[in-house]
Amino acid sequence: MDTAKLTISERKRRILRLLVKHYIQRVKPISSGYLAKLMSLSSATIRNELKDLTELGYLEQPHPASGRIPTFRAYRLYVDELMSKLVVDADEVQHLVKAFRQLERELELLLSSSLERLMRESPYLAYVTVPEHPPLIIRSLNLLEVDRHQLVIVLVTDLGVTQSGIIQTDVPVHKLRLGLLSERLTNYLRGRRIRQVRMRELRRILSDFTRVPVGLADRLEQVLARLREPEERVIFTEAYRLLTHPEFGEGERFRHLVDSISDRERFLSTIEQRVGDRPLAAIIGDEAGCEEFADLSILASNYELDESARGQLGVVGPTRLEYRKTMPLVLNVAQALSQVLKEWRSRGEG
Repeated sequence: MDTAKLTISERKRRILRLLVKHYIQRVKPISSGYLAKLMSLSSATIRNELKDLTELGYLEQPHPASGRIPTFRAYRLYVDELMSKLVVDADEVQHLVKAFRQLERELELLLSSSLERLMRESPYLAYVTVPEHPPLIIRSLNLLEVDRHQLVIVLVTDLGVTQSGIIQTDVPVHKLRLGLLSERLTNYLRGRRIRQVRMRELRRILSDFTRVPVGLADRLEQVLARLREPEERVIFTEAYRLLTHPEFGEGERFRHLVDSISDRERFLSTIEQRVGDRPLAAIIGDEAGCEEFADLSILASNYELDESARGQLGVVGPTRLEYRKTMPLVLNVAQALSQVLKEWRSRGEG
């Protein structure tokens, strides 16, 4: 444990807590006089405490005559105190779950909606990681009539629904025996993982029917290919949101930031190595272990895609991130996402 952390008195903690909070809001050095107006302490007393905190490495003074700004150590102490009191807001989680239940049962749509929630309620870059091996098990396949000469393929897996584009057919749809064809295809596909499906078997089933739309086999193959277990990936919202923060307002710094988070492998390894089994993790500045992320804070919360697969959801912002508001937001959205995915799996198994 950090020995310097043990030497901080409760008064120093209160001063540090207040300074960090107001620096996050004001983005300018905080003076002893400013803090004195907020506390029942004299400016001289606070000045002495700020001097001690600076020597302990919790604060910096950009210029001799300026106030102080927090260091990464100060943010860490501030975040650890918030983390010790952080709990899941059950009412908020259920509110989110109710909203997510209104969506089509499609994984990509659910993930996008989770990111949109983070975007609406925080001014940061939101992201979600998708594990390398999503446990996609097929539940059913249906060929559905759209119009007299149009149909679509609807493939249901344990994690949602995938639909093909419109398939044109010269033969009127009502003459294609879609119900029986769907049943035969489902009998083969049900319970199989995507990678276990063999196209030659699907083509053999289709060959038993005298009337099959031209190109249906190719469309089936395209739908399945989209769902074959992809490599681990990360989905980001628009990076321009970070331009609203003065830390990234300069063009060169913003370009550097975008280049840094665009390195998918480095970003994923940074998240995975530091989140572990914790419900929520905060990676602050140098804690990321690479110079490119030194000016960033990353919040990450695990969500369960399956009993054996999990991803992370969170936000990326400046080290001067609004931790008090954003930490519970990320935690609650991740909890709601996990609950809805669990419900999907339960319905698929039922």
